[in-house]
Amino acid sequence: MISLTIGPAADWLSWSASLIGALAWPLAALVIALVFRRPLLTLLARLDELSWGDKAARFAQKLDRLESEAPPVPAEPDGPDLALTGNHGRFLKLLNLSPNAAVLDAWSRVEEALQALALNHGVCHALASTDAAEASHALQQRGILPARTVGMIGEMRALRHAAAHNQDISVSDALRFRNLAKGVLNEIRLA
Repeated sequence: MISLTIGPAADWLSWSASLIGALAWPLAALVIALVFRRPLLTLLARLDELSWGDKAARFAQKLDRLESEAPPVPAEPDGPDLALTGNHGRFLKLLNLSPNAAVLDAWSRVEEALQALALNHGVCHALASTDAAEASHALQQRGILPARTVGMIGEMRALRHAAAHNQDISVSDALRFRNLAKGVLNEIRLA
């Protein structure tokens, strides 16, 4: 037989009071969250990253600024598609596996085009030793690339660096980066 022994009423009262005291703040927070559910959800939808003590600008905010400064990407160029041709399937596979890898892949096309342009204009001779920053600045000094494009290349290079060092990149941000890369590639190839 099972028996349940209940102590004096004072023990039950103190236990109940301590339980209510322990649950007061969590219950209050839950009620507040339920009351302000819609405003909190809209606020959270606009939030792209939470960090503590990180003073670096966020990937999405940098993309917003770059997109506002970028020249429009032509929808249908008269000639062959100039940017990122033939590798859309590869990009989508990378995007599915890792948006960070997709950003790195899109950047590699920009870097290759910069190095080829620099080599064609005699700006650099050793392709392996010239990075995108050196090539773009040298091309700007010779008047081949405009300062705006060189500035975008520098900022995209910083975003690529963030993606390479495991900053979480969303799928939509990777797609936005690719569109920026297409615009920069078109400007490089038309220079």
